[in-house]
Amino acid sequence: MAGKKASPAVVRTLDILEAISGRHGGVTNAFLSRRLGIPKSSASSILRILQGRGYLSRFSDTGRYKLGPHLLTLGRKVVETSDIRDLALPFMRVLVDQVDLTCHLAILGHHEVVHFEKIVAQKYYRTDKTRAVGERVALHSSSVGKALLAYWPRPALDSLLPYLDLHKFGPRTITTLPRLHAKLDEVRKQGYAVDDEECRPGWRCVGAPIFDPMGRSTVALCLTGTVGELDDVRLAAAASAVKEAAQQISRRLEMENIQFAT
Repeated sequence: MAGKKASPAVVRTLDILEAISGRHGGVTNAFLSRRLGIPKSSASSILRILQGRGYLSRFSDTGRYKLGPHLLTLGRKVVETSDIRDLALPFMRVLVDQVDLTCHLAILGHHEVVHFEKIVAQKYYRTDKTRAVGERVALHSSSVGKALLAYWPRPALDSLLPYLDLHKFGPRTITTLPRLHAKLDEVRKQGYAVDDEECRPGWRCVGAPIFDPMGRSTVALCLTGTVGELDDVRLAAAASAVKEAAQQISRRLEMENIQFAT
């Protein structure tokens, strides 16, 4: 809402990050408290959270804080999503014209997937109810999430899955690790993943992974429609189309030598 003041905690967090960014040798909690006028206890709490999420690192010998590796990853993802968006958009437009469904481009986030581009089918231009750009979806229930998880290196996948919150969004949501593992095996065999009313009742999505020249996948493409629009026959056709489009984008990434952030 216009004119609404930002949360003091958010302002303090941003002030801390900006203060640390200008000090290559790192800063202490006491320095931040004095410099920003923040109580030490409040600064300490924010610093611990930022360190735990990888936004800050701490020198064990001096106790000073410096910017952490996750900020570098986020910065690389800004460049990455810009490059991939520009490259993928022509293929997305062709795909939407071909199947007459809304198409999304999504990137792996922190235990979730974030939609960062979409092309709305012309017939839905004023009535589109699919995911918005910037919206986050769960890994275990979304087509893009399962498409990405299926191609993770097995050691990384085995480390991640036990910590996922397998939240039940509806009666069809996968909520156990054995079922999720079985579904990911299926995704690897067919090259695409389906969200069959697992995120939202009444909606289906079909997604496929996009690979960089190193064979890594942190970005996926998907088509979304209602159950009526994506019946079993149209779902099969949409799956084939989105898989082919994802492969075309992957080939272009290889030609341009665009790699995903690690």
